[in-house]
Amino acid sequence: MGTEAVPEYEWYADIWFLTNFAIDAIALWAGGKFLRQPAPLRRILLGSLAGTAASLFFFLVLHDYICYQLAVHLFVNPSMVWLCYHKKKPFIRESGDKERLKPFLRQWAAVYLAVLLLGGFLEWGLPKGTGSLHALVCLAGAAAVVEGADWLMLHIRREKETTYDLLLLTREGRIPARGFYDTGNLLADPLLGRPVHIARKSLIWGQIQREALPLRLIPYHSLGRESGMLEAVTLEGMYILQEEGPVYLDKPVFGIADEKLFQDDRCDVILNGKSIER
Repeated sequence: MGTEAVPEYEWYADIWFLTNFAIDAIALWAGGKFLRQPAPLRRILLGSLAGTAASLFFFLVLHDYICYQLAVHLFVNPSMVWLCYHKKKPFIRESGDKERLKPFLRQWAAVYLAVLLLGGFLEWGLPKGTGSLHALVCLAGAAAVVEGADWLMLHIRREKETTYDLLLLTREGRIPARGFYDTGNLLADPLLGRPVHIARKSLIWGQIQREALPLRLIPYHSLGRESGMLEAVTLEGMYILQEEGPVYLDKPVFGIADEKLFQDDRCDVILNGKSIER
């Protein structure tokens, strides 16, 4: 009965160190992205360098794999996160207040999750025998994916923060609408001195006709022409519905614009830049 040969593996400390250093650095960077707590580059490099060096040390001196894993997960990774994100103040105050421990635990969890995802990504994306250069290319691709996802989430968040549900009030009706907060819209009514919001004509024209609301003309300089006159109407009120609570505007002035100003269905009203404080 033959004896199967035990496969031998060659281990290169420099390649191992470079790959793990890249994983730790990207994990620290990605964790900061996720938590919206970006760390300076020098802190990321310091934390990843210290973490990788400590992992290499324990790998060489601890011959039991379980002990090595415990040392890495319970000592090296938390220390790496602390070096990267800690402030000059101690994260646990002498008075016993542990409120500063909570942000640290969130940072640790985010970085730990990033490390697991990057490790799994490398194991899935790299065939056996693949060189270190291929591994670094895969890690760079993972970083690009993180950056792209972060840009997309930031774009969605900014759009959400600048659009609001509205409720326009007239003497006899209520008109729900979607408003876009435009800091560039600073149009003011020269007669009343009030900020002028721009409304889609189809949104309020029917109510204007039903209630015979008086119209007037106000000058403008920013609606696709160097100058001109814009029809405007004053309504009874408007609610801007925000997460922290509604904002009520009394007697808001609305300029009436054609459909071509509203290129999509994202909003019906362009809110004046002075209508709410941000």
